[in-house]
Amino acid sequence: MAVMDISLRPGTPDDVEWVAELRAEVLRADLRRLGRYDDVRVRERLRRGFLPDSTRVIVVDGADVGSVTVRFDGSDRWIEHLYLAPHLQGCGIGSTVLRTVLAEPHAGDTRLIVLQGSAAQRLYARHGFVRDHEDDVDVVMVRPGDPDPVTSAYSRRAAEYIEHLGSMTSVHAADEALVTAWASTVDGPLLDAGCGPGHWTAQLASLGHDARGVDRIPEFVAHARQAHPGIPFAVADVDALPDEPESLGGVLAWYSLIHHDPAALRRPLEEFARVLRPGGRLLVGFPTGPDVEPFDHAVTTAHRWSVDRLATAVSAAGFDVVEAVTRDADDATPRPHGAISARRHDRPVAVTTPGPRRARN
Repeated sequence: MAVMDISLRPGTPDDVEWVAELRAEVLRADLRRLGRYDDVRVRERLRRGFLPDSTRVIVVDGADVGSVTVRFDGSDRWIEHLYLAPHLQGCGIGSTVLRTVLAEPHAGDTRLIVLQGSAAQRLYARHGFVRDHEDDVDVVMVRPGDPDPVTSAYSRRAAEYIEHLGSMTSVHAADEALVTAWASTVDGPLLDAGCGPGHWTAQLASLGHDARGVDRIPEFVAHARQAHPGIPFAVADVDALPDEPESLGGVLAWYSLIHHDPAALRRPLEEFARVLRPGGRLLVGFPTGPDVEPFDHAVTTAHRWSVDRLATAVSAAGFDVVEAVTRDADDATPRPHGAISARRHDRPVAVTTPGPRRARN
């Protein structure tokens, strides 16, 4: 199947009529099954409640094919009017849109309403939604929020972090040489996953790579966009990347997994395997230790990994480890350092369905 170009554009007041028509088309079968279909009311409800400033239009290969509305009510985030043209349903587009929305930082619960018996309930369940309450027609589903102390800690100290570690001048010469050599093996788009202030992304782009960065910390992304105009940066979670399956040639995860609980590390590694093409390249940088153990990081608790333990985790997620290197602590680097280079299997990768999010980088 050809890779589809999926994006979201801001909604406008002019979108209301075709979205109303799409709503009628998408909901018709389920509403008739429930004895609730009314040809006029199904469109009028959309028109009355349409919020263009909160709506994004789903664009596939340049064509408007769906919509999603995200609004906030107190601490709750509501996903509404997620409609997709029927001929494109079942192609993974809905999952891509949900991953994009859910990766946007929000500490509270996320809620939505789905019709009784709708197949969409399975889609939402795969993304961590559970039934909250229901009546004869509607089911309210909720995805529990997470205060995410890691995001909060980095947001509080973002300016300090950017000042001290937000440029290539703070990078060890050996690390720069290693990442540069690894990137030369990448064929295709390259994602800096957990890009921080964006200096590595910009460095890779300056070397001619089709590079972009994502990070969960809004302050880092705002700085990266300002410091490196012309390079794409987005707020996103490495546990639920917005990228299509097998769409990338390389993923750099340079110290971006160190705050994951060891039991949760499989989730981002499997995401990397999902978005990488067969043969795609992964490079993970991390602090090393004799085993997996927490330590007092300057911002918030992080974990050291032994090379063997992390290599095993990378292999289990669908990769062949190509190389593992270590470097002792020195004047430029206060703690021992490791890096693992890996190649995604050519064979299909079995990915565990993500559950509710935990604290992440």
